Amino acid sequence: MAKTALVVSGGGSKGAFAVGALQYINQHVQALDTFDLYCGTSTGSLIVPFAACGELALLEKLYTTLRQDDLVKLGAIANLVTGISLHDATPLKNQIDTLLTQAHYDLLQTKNASLFLATVCLQTERLVYWSTRAVAATTHYDVERVQNVTDLRRAMLASCCQPVFMQPVEVRKGVVPVRQYVDGGVREATPLQAAIDQGAEVIYAITLAPQQTPADNTTKTSAIQILERTIDLFSEDVGENDYRVAQLYEQGNRYLQAIRATLLAQGVSQTAINKALAQTANPFAGTAVTKIHEIRPQTKLVEGGAGGLTFQPAAMKSMLQKGFAQAKAYFSVIT
Repeated sequence: MAKTALVVSGGGSKGAFAVGALQYINQHVQALDTFDLYCGTSTGSLIVPFAACGELALLEKLYTTLRQDDLVKLGAIANLVTGISLHDATPLKNQIDTLLTQAHYDLLQTKNASLFLATVCLQTERLVYWSTRAVAATTHYDVERVQNVTDLRRAMLASCCQPVFMQPVEVRKGVVPVRQYVDGGVREATPLQAAIDQGAEVIYAITLAPQQTPADNTTKTSAIQILERTIDLFSEDVGENDYRVAQLYEQGNRYLQAIRATLLAQGVSQTAINKALAQTANPFAGTAVTKIHEIRPQTKLVEGGAGGLTFQPAAMKSMLQKGFAQAKAYFSVIT
């Protein structure tokens, strides 16, 4: 059976769209708690641990009822001069500490599935995955093993904390040298690479931004407007690179499958083919992905506000419905 991965991007309150898409996937494609790999960035890191535990009802409740005050204490611009961040993510920390229980952690430890939460270390500038399984680092990222429920909670928090907007997180306080972690979306908006490197053949990727934000032919007259547009630009660029690399692996493995089938049909032995494709020069060796299901909104989810920091129940219900409809439309076409 093909090894499957569920990947959810960052996007703050726009995670409601992902939850809607997961509703459809759970009902019509694959049970939510049966994937082999779960990878998340930012709001995706809040979603995938609960998804792995089959907690769809809890996710629906969280992403349709929580308000801004439940997650972040808004600050004044003066905080950028006197403090470590514009806003305070302590309410989000408290929510995670309450909602992600020891029982959830214990369940994740008993499952064969692996969890990967994307963060970025301010000191090393490296992409760092926090994983429930021991996995080797690569030249492109580091991996830290989640050792207890506190590690998991703090990794979830760190993955969500947009630098400057929210304070960085020391996942393990007191570690020397110091390590502070922030939103993984700084380096990887949709964490596809971990899924590919761990041998996923089929990836269900939910990204919370459209492929291209439409042109906005208005004059920008404030720093806030320019910042919002810059965030869109930055997010699109990071997200585009995530998919560009992942789709190269997808296309490469499909091509190799076709070559293998052609050679077999011509009488070349399986042993000879395997030996030829096992060469160290093969850039796709060790990967298996041949299908990436890309589910994303057709237009910008304006209900979520700049950076996905607007949490309003009615708006989030709307985004959840859009996610369900988009997943339905996508899978109706491919099946």
